[in-house]
Amino acid sequence: MTDPTGRVFLSYKHEQTDVANFLQTELERHGVPIWRDIFDLKPEPLRDEIIDQLENPETASGIALVSEGVADSDIILNDELPGFNSRWDRDDEFFVVVVPCPDVSVGEAKSILNEAPILHDFSAWKMLPLEETTSDKATEIVQTVLSERIERIDGYLPDGEPLECSLDTYESPAHDIDPAIAIDWSRSFEHGPPSQEVWNQRLLPALTTVTDCLIQNASGRPLRFRGRTHLPAAFAAGYCLPTTRRIQATWMQPTGPAGMTEWKLDIDEEESGLEGDLQRQPNHGSELAVLVNIAADVQPEIDQMHNDLPDFNGVLRLTPEDGPDVELSPAQAAHAADVFRTKVRDAVKELPKTSTIHLFIAGPIGLAFLFGRKSNTLRPIQTYLYSKDEGRYYPAGRLQDQPLSDGSDTASEEQ
Repeated sequence: MTDPTGRVFLSYKHEQTDVANFLQTELERHGVPIWRDIFDLKPEPLRDEIIDQLENPETASGIALVSEGVADSDIILNDELPGFNSRWDRDDEFFVVVVPCPDVSVGEAKSILNEAPILHDFSAWKMLPLEETTSDKATEIVQTVLSERIERIDGYLPDGEPLECSLDTYESPAHDIDPAIAIDWSRSFEHGPPSQEVWNQRLLPALTTVTDCLIQNASGRPLRFRGRTHLPAAFAAGYCLPTTRRIQATWMQPTGPAGMTEWKLDIDEEESGLEGDLQRQPNHGSELAVLVNIAADVQPEIDQMHNDLPDFNGVLRLTPEDGPDVELSPAQAAHAADVFRTKVRDAVKELPKTSTIHLFIAGPIGLAFLFGRKSNTLRPIQTYLYSKDEGRYYPAGRLQDQPLSDGSDTASEEQ
């Protein structure tokens, strides 16, 4: 029986490597793990390895990238496409998506598929053309593959078992498990912090798509995240899974050399000692700075980049009573998330003209995730990524939500 949490087999003609690279990047950015012969072959004959992979129950589904060259490919016509057909014909969990290349029409793609000698029926396969190698043109393909995958995973897992997800921004993502949804942004970080354009037009929309698909196709199932990721990405993941959506979501926080602990909000809280101090500058613009000083004091780095920052109308410092560089327990982290939301909301009420919150965090990844979950109904939030190599913060993603009514809570917010 097919394991729907496994990787997706990407079939393509090597003359279309650029298109395959693009499609793989888009799918991996949205959490879909890919198997390709160019990257994943072991030192054994090509055809044998491909046949083994097609028959492997951990191959969850197939994507056939169809170009004109496929009509002359013995391996694709006689092994890969029939292999897809065989798996699909005998196993309801296995699905196939056909993607005609930009220069191939749907009619031409159907004719090429008909060249496969034992491909009897592909009419039930979804066919979604890729008109151009741009993210917006790949949207329907990505959403279809992701939704089909999550729906099958949800039906495969026992009731109540968490759906495992990962979010990685560092190179070579690796985990002690194989997450069902493996969001890989490492390519966007290969040459340093991504630009704000990449954050706002590529990464954050991808995260929104993934979390929406998870909620729509695995409704009610707990979600469990992990990964080696920068703090703005973890915060954004939590932001896309706010408490108001009634989702059980946790972050597996590293503890010690190899340990992991669940950090979540639905836990009996313990006093974290996190305190807030607001320095008001009401005649200085409409931007509020929030400095979270848990792993370290972020103020020195903020001072160094003063000329690159807006004129803040206030600075809210959130610092443990014993000072920075403290370790939090899961119960203390849940309390700290409540303090974060309360203090930021109070600051906005005191400075009602605030238009944007600028967030600088030095703290655990899991805490950034919990902070994000508590940030619904706040003003738009501009996040920042800290570069250890350069010792400075870079603007990251801008997260926008409905602003608070001046001076009052929103009735719909979860208490």
